[in-house]
Amino acid sequence: MEESLVVRGIDLSYLGVYNIWNDDLGKSNQAFPMDIAKKLSIGTEKSIRISGMSGNPDILYAIEAICRRLDLPDLTSVESSLPAHRRLCLHLCGFGLSREELDASTEALAGQGRHTKAAALALAHGDVKKALVALRNGSTSTHRELSLALAGFSRGTNDESWTSAIASIETSIPSTDVYALAILTYVRTGSWPSVLAETYLPLYYRIGVALLYIPDPDLTTYISTLTSECIHHGDIEGLPLTGLSEQVVPLFQNYILKYHDLQSAILAISHTSPRYFPSSLVDIWRAEYRHRLNTHRLFIPRVRFDAGATKLSSSATASSNGAKQQSPALAPAARQVSLKCNNCDSALDRNPAHVSSTSAPLAPPTTTTTTRTAGSIFPDHRAGTVCPTCGKHMPRCVVCMLWLGMPDPHSKGAAQASAEKVGGDGKKGKGNGRGRQLMQDF
Repeated sequence: MEESLVVRGIDLSYLGVYNIWNDDLGKSNQAFPMDIAKKLSIGTEKSIRISGMSGNPDILYAIEAICRRLDLPDLTSVESSLPAHRRLCLHLCGFGLSREELDASTEALAGQGRHTKAAALALAHGDVKKALVALRNGSTSTHRELSLALAGFSRGTNDESWTSAIASIETSIPSTDVYALAILTYVRTGSWPSVLAETYLPLYYRIGVALLYIPDPDLTTYISTLTSECIHHGDIEGLPLTGLSEQVVPLFQNYILKYHDLQSAILAISHTSPRYFPSSLVDIWRAEYRHRLNTHRLFIPRVRFDAGATKLSSSATASSNGAKQQSPALAPAARQVSLKCNNCDSALDRNPAHVSSTSAPLAPPTTTTTTRTAGSIFPDHRAGTVCPTCGKHMPRCVVCMLWLGMPDPHSKGAAQASAEKVGGDGKKGKGNGRGRQLMQDF
């Protein structure tokens, strides 16, 4: 999905409805090389996400190309100077469905017993017949009453008896069935702006209805107002508006102050910061979250968070041969545990990169076995028991007094090997009775 939102170096990933509609694509993006930006008329800055004015031709081309790539349906419900913007915004909030997608969605909702939601979705897309089918398949009196009201509205009925019937239906609908109330509001007024005024509706539904039916100037005001309200109240229901762009930082800030939920905020915003935009506040949240995990001794989840955040911060950069390379904006966490030799202070691992080139290692003892392990100057039978740099024996354990690197004699494999060695008859893998007796005594 992320790759499908990139066109000619312009990256629209993780942006919200507010960003797309206002051509505000952010201030910083490290995802693509600068030479791609130079080919476009968007300046020569390293940033490829651009804060442009409405009608920027490069942004318009990118949005239209994405609409074609995603095969988004055409918009016929309202006249607009920016139909491609509306189509992409509808896609971001789950609206603007094709006929096949609408059929599948309404059938799935009806199968779950959510008939009023299926009807409200079909009605918002202008399919009154499908809304009637969803309501008539319902099992409650509310569904039947709503279907009668919607059928009367579709026929143009608007006399006094019909108005009184609508009022009686409204009193019988439970306040928790917000989609039924939305259908009744539209049936009573015949106006989608009246539906948008009902704040009990989910935000994504109101945004979708606004994108389908509100004219351009009113839509700009409506989206800006909703975005400001969501940011001010720390309402994460506004994420379809802000996306995970720079606007989501103050939203999450108020959300954390309100609900004290740092984990949800940092896990979400790690997808975009610092990859697309740096933020000192996000850095503070990340450090605080790591500290809390360490405080609760959740070291494994903290390591997974570090690895995941570093991976998400990677962006594609151009190499000398033109290929894309992943360059993480977050430096990987430094090694926190290291075993070193008491003699030469070198690492006790077998990684050749950790073997000191300045040390003068001891010559390995004469042996008929010449096989050596990578990163060690000693044959395999000594590898793991001596320092790979200076050859000194590894220290003893202060508890069991065994040499570091020696197998545990109490393990099943070590006991079996000892039995074969003590009671061996010259054939590999066999032992005599004396060896088995020694093992039983052991």
